[in-house]
Amino acid sequence: MFAGGLPEVFWYYENFGLSWGGITQGKVWQLLSYALLHGDWVHLVINLFILWFAGGRVLQMLGQRKSLEIIAAGVLVGGLLHLLSGLLPVTGYGESYLVGISGACFALLLAMATLSPHTRLRFIPVSGKNLGLGIVIGEALLWLMHPDFGLPVLSLLGEQMVAWGGAELFEISHACHLGGALAGWCLARRMLTPVSAPT
Repeated sequence: MFAGGLPEVFWYYENFGLSWGGITQGKVWQLLSYALLHGDWVHLVINLFILWFAGGRVLQMLGQRKSLEIIAAGVLVGGLLHLLSGLLPVTGYGESYLVGISGACFALLLAMATLSPHTRLRFIPVSGKNLGLGIVIGEALLWLMHPDFGLPVLSLLGEQMVAWGGAELFEISHACHLGGALAGWCLARRMLTPVSAPT
């Protein structure tokens, strides 16, 4: 998420990054275009690695069309949940430009975990099912712990994390990550459900 890391917001962030301001001005393409922009090279490289790793596995299991459906759903649902954060009655949650394909990355991760729940990854010694559950719980907690939300207990924990040097954690749109993850989980579950033949 682009949240003040540069001294000014360039025109392409204003026009193609996702924000309520842009949507209310009729820039509905932002619901997809934000995924093509990134805040910096590190952001881009991390997302490309996840797309390559999780996307490659999902592509092998489901094929191109269904994999693209999961990517599109992750981008859309992640963006919508990010926008919803700006509508919640919270104390000081400010507007920011969302950029990056993280929603799709989390959708692919959860789809992979759902499609092969017992698989253990080489560099993460947990099952796919536990990895997926951990991602959803972690992103939900980090989203709700945002200090500007003003939620009892949770925002206090967020403020403590900022005091310990974790302010950058809240420059990330955990709402987008969570929305993408839930979209990937739902689509993968639907794809796993056998379709009964008409009688």
